[in-house]
Amino acid sequence: MKQLLITLLCSLSLFASEALVSPQWLHDNLNKEDLRIVEVSDQASFKKQHISGAVPTSINKWRLNNGTFLTIRSIKEIQQEIQNLGITKDTHVVLYASVKTPKDYLKATYIYWAMNYVGLTNISLLDGGENNWSAQGYDLTDKVEKVQKSNFQATVNHSKIADITYVKQHLGKIPMIDARPSDKYLGITPTATVKRNGHIQGAMSYSWNYSVNKDYTLKSQKALDRLFKEGYKLDKNKEVLVYCTGGLETSYNYFLLSGVLGYKQVRLYDASMKQWGNQEDTPMNQYMYEVFK
Repeated sequence: MKQLLITLLCSLSLFASEALVSPQWLHDNLNKEDLRIVEVSDQASFKKQHISGAVPTSINKWRLNNGTFLTIRSIKEIQQEIQNLGITKDTHVVLYASVKTPKDYLKATYIYWAMNYVGLTNISLLDGGENNWSAQGYDLTDKVEKVQKSNFQATVNHSKIADITYVKQHLGKIPMIDARPSDKYLGITPTATVKRNGHIQGAMSYSWNYSVNKDYTLKSQKALDRLFKEGYKLDKNKEVLVYCTGGLETSYNYFLLSGVLGYKQVRLYDASMKQWGNQEDTPMNQYMYEVFK
C-alpha cells in the first residue's frame, strides 16, 4: 500500500499542472465536447496519421519571416487561424507534435505561447507528443474531422511579449534567461544566422532541453521548481524575460515557467538573438556565465 501511494504521488507530480496532460488523460477525455486537439505538423504527416479528433496547423501559420528574424504574425492572421481550428475562449486546447526533430516539439510550445498572447488560457501540451501517445499503445487514425469555424476574437495580452526596445530598457532590472545551448550562450560556437557571438548582457543560461527526457517527456516538476527557485533565485510573482536564437527554444522555457511552474509574469522576446545579435549597438557579453543580482 505504501509503495502504491509513492508511485501515485510520483505520477501525479508530473501532471499536477493543467498545462501538461498525459496520453492516458487525453485518451480518457477524447470525447469531451469542449476539447480541441491540435496537431502541429505538415499536411502530409497529418493526413497519414494523427490522434483521433485532431485538427492540423503548421508553424508557418503563426510566424512571419521579417528577413533577418522571425516574429509572430499579425493579430488578424492569428485570430483567423484560431477561428479556422474551431477554437473559442471556452475551448480546452491540447497541442501536440509528431516529434522527428527537437524543433517539432518546440513548434507546439511556440503556438502555446502565441495562444496565450491573444487571450487563450485553457491550453495544454501533450507530454512527449504523438511519439509518447503511440508508445503508450494508443491508436492513430487517418480520418479527417470537419471543423466548424468559430467566432473567436483576440484579446491581446501585451505582458506576454517583448520587443528590442523593452529589452534594452530592462537590462539589469529583470532576470533574463537564454534558452540556447551553453556553447551558443557563451559565444564559443557561432550561430550561422547571428553576426555577433555571446548573449544579452546580464542574461542567465538555461538550455530548454535540460527540462525534458530523451523522449521529450517532462522531468520531475518538483526538481525543476526547486531549480529555478533556489538555483536561479526567481520569484514567481515577479517578471522574468526569456529568449533564444529565434523564438522557438525559448517558447519551451516560457511554457515551463508560465504554464507548468506557475510564474505569473513571463515575457518572451520573440525576435531574440536573430535581431539582438545582428545589431552593432546592443549590449552583449561573451565567454562568461552570469547571475542576475
